Order: sequence, then structure tokens, then C-alpha cells
Amino acid sequence: MTVANDEQWPTPFKEWLTRTASAADDIADSGVRRLKRRFGHEDIPKIQPYMGYATSERIYLHGRVLTNPPIDSDYQTDHWWRNLQNAVQRFVSNEVPGVTIEGAFDGHTATTTSDSEGYFHLTLDRPPQESAAFWDMAKLRIKNHPRARRESDQTTCHLLSVPSEAKFAIISDVDDTILHTGATNIVTMAKLTFFGNARTRAPLDGVAALYERLQCEDGNTPINPIFYVSSSPWNLYDLLEDFLELNAIPRGPLLLRDLGFDENKFLKSGHEHKLDKARRLIRAYKHLPFLLFGDSGQEDARLYAAAAEEFPDRIRGIFIRDVDPMISSSHDAKVDQYVRQAAQAGVPMYLIKDSVQAAEIAAEHGWLDRDALPTIVQATRRDTERPPV
Repeated sequence: MTVANDEQWPTPFKEWLTRTASAADDIADSGVRRLKRRFGHEDIPKIQPYMGYATSERIYLHGRVLTNPPIDSDYQTDHWWRNLQNAVQRFVSNEVPGVTIEGAFDGHTATTTSDSEGYFHLTLDRPPQESAAFWDMAKLRIKNHPRARRESDQTTCHLLSVPSEAKFAIISDVDDTILHTGATNIVTMAKLTFFGNARTRAPLDGVAALYERLQCEDGNTPINPIFYVSSSPWNLYDLLEDFLELNAIPRGPLLLRDLGFDENKFLKSGHEHKLDKARRLIRAYKHLPFLLFGDSGQEDARLYAAAAEEFPDRIRGIFIRDVDPMISSSHDAKVDQYVRQAAQAGVPMYLIKDSVQAAEIAAEHGWLDRDALPTIVQATRRDTERPPV
């Protein structure tokens, strides 16, 4: 839901519209909550946790407080009308602001308060550790809320810890990089968003095998972290998390976009936040080089070229999936200029047609063991021949 790019709107009008929309949204939400309290129908707040991640010094946890968190779907039997009902529930969220949340891990705790749209972010100090599990669990709970219930006021969230033997980290886009979305066609994208589910979404051919071998040098033990950034809103978090699991794509923290009306949210480009999140990750993991994956259909090449100029010594390579590899298109011409821009910064950017080509390039640079190539070729061929869902 990208309304417009910043430069298309006169600054004074944009600021006025942002303030007006934000105020109207806050008034409407607070009005609904007052009515529910008055008639005794105030809902019970619950935590929707998002995957967290840890550096050697800090732990980052986040999530959202809602009274109607997404429900588990039955992907085998759900029909289009059930998918539509679930999609509507995701976007008609009942957020709960002002809730105190406590996060805890390994004896360390911190508290924060949910914002006007129910989002919260927690940062915990982390003591030095000789070793840690690649995946661990942190705890989240609601503190001192009159409507909270013991059975629903606490939850756990997955926490990614990067091992000392990690060789690099991956930042990957989602739409048309690992997941077919038809982002260049608004009708196709809307159909998939509102009438499909995690099972009906198709992964890019061979992407599961490619990412698994980039993450696990031996094919079994994960050492290299993968972070997923997307212009999709946080409302689709549960669907994307399920998509990764159902398609055996290595899981990793999903960093999505807020569709709220607050400053820096409303009328802001739906893609710029991906560069902001990439910056934070690169700065957080000072000892790791990065590989970036995106696609040619949106703004990934431009954003990643800007990242290459800003962090030329930290980014080893950039892979851009060609959304229309069978033809030469305007997308290719647009990527070409950013290939040159990244090259001037000393960072190679590759426009790739499929997972096999990405694997071959990664093997040439030593980012991937050559023994993994047959597995990725076979997986890509199998996925190509897979009948549509």
C-alpha cells in the first residue's frame, strides 16, 4: 500500500495531511476503546510476538499488542472466503496502546510501553557468552493491565543468536525474491494477498535449497544468519512466517513495514524502510560482512547500491533476481545503472535469472561450497516442474 513517494507531494501539504490523518486515526481508535469500556466490552490484550535477534552485546525483541491477533489457519481446507476473512482480520487490527511489556532472557529483563498502534520494541543487555544456540527463546509478558489474563498475558518468541564462526550475514527481500507475489501487477498482488494463504503462495524455484546451503556450510548446522526485509506490512507477519516454514526456507527475523499514520509512516515510500533496516543490521553486526538479495521489480537495486556506497567494506555482493528473465525489459535497464553505481563503490551487483546462477556466482567467490551446486540445481529443476498450487 504505497500511497506516493515523498517527492510527489509538496512538503507543507504532506506534513499537514500526515498530522491530520494521524490525529483522526488516534481519535477514532480512542473513541472505539472508550465505547467498549463504557458498555463493559473492553477486549483482552494479547501479545503477537515477532522473531528477535541478538548481537554479542544486545538483544532486540519486538511485537504488537492486539485484542484480535491472527488465528492459526488450516491451509489444507481453507477456501478463498476463509482466506479473505483471515486477510480482513489481519488488516482490521484492534491494537492496544499504553500496555507495559516486559521482556526477559537469560536472567536479564527490560520493560517498554506499546505505542499508539500497539507496537513495542525492547532492548536487553546481553552478558558475554562463550557459546549460544543459533535459535533460543525469550519471554514476553504484559504487566499490570486490568484486562490481562494469566493464560494469555505471556508468550515466548524465537531469538536468533549469531555464532562466532559465522562467515557472513544475508539480508533478503521477500516479494519476488523468495516469494512469487506479482508485485509488478497490482491485480495479481491483491488477489494473492486477500484470497490466498501461506500454502497457496509459491516460492521462487530453488530458493529454499540455495538459502539453506548459504546458511549451513555442511548442509545441517546453521551458522550464517538470514534476515528478511519486506515492504509488506506487519499485518502479514503470521502469513510470511508460515510461508517460510511450509516451504522449508530457512527462518530468520522478518522486518516488515508499519502502515500507520504517524510521521515517517504515512505517505512514505514503501521501500525506503528496507534501507533503514539494512543499515541497522550492518551497524549491529560490526564483525560480519553481508550479502544482499533483492529483485528487479521494485526498488531493491537502487536501495542496495546506496547501501554499497555507504558500506563498501561491509557488503561483499548483491544479487538481484530478474523478475522477467526471458525478455529484455525496462527493469533490466534500470538495474544496469545501479550495477555500475555499486561497482564504483567496489561492490559487485549481479542480475540473476535463477537460484542456480546465484549459486554459481556465490561458489566462485567462496561464499558457497561447490559441493552444494548439484543439490541446488536438482532442487531448482524440481521446483520448476512443480505443478501450480
